[in-house]
Amino acid sequence: MATRNMNMAQLVMALAFAATLLHGTAAVDLVVGGNTGWTIPPNNTFYSNWASANTFRIGDTLVFNFATGAHDLTVVTRQAYDSCSTANAVNRITNGPARVRLNTTGQHYYICGFPGHCAAGQKLTVNVVGNNSGGSAPAPSAGGGPGTSPAPPGPSGTGTDTTPSTQAPPPSDTAPIGVSFAAVLMFIAVGLFY
Repeated sequence: MATRNMNMAQLVMALAFAATLLHGTAAVDLVVGGNTGWTIPPNNTFYSNWASANTFRIGDTLVFNFATGAHDLTVVTRQAYDSCSTANAVNRITNGPARVRLNTTGQHYYICGFPGHCAAGQKLTVNVVGNNSGGSAPAPSAGGGPGTSPAPPGPSGTGTDTTPSTQAPPPSDTAPIGVSFAAVLMFIAVGLFY
């Protein structure tokens, strides 16, 4: 009887550990600027402060909440980011809110292309790191390492999936699914012992 209880305790601990791992790998939606959204910020460091308070991983989605016609989202190179130029934009989304899925590691650069908005601080750079899956992170896109520009535009070359959306973003964390799965496994395992 004691051995069966010990095995049960080990099984429960293993399943709890698996649930914890599943929780850490869930991609999340990150609302750029929090409640402020994507707008002319109160100061020039607002979006860099927001970015430094977050970790960006492959599979995460940036949600840029802005009013269509008042702002846009322009994906740019580092040089264009530094100079607030839209001349050689990688991509431009004019309908808000915009959702950008992060597909590659490295630096990614975003500005508002409306005149004066970028210069007023409506610009964001994020450093995307690998996910928590335990495997190695994918290599950065061509030229996509720290301090360089993203790859040229193309179906998979930007490192981001830019999908304009007029719907509210889905729930930000899919981890409860993993926890539910682990709980079901635990109940099945308990049933096998009785």
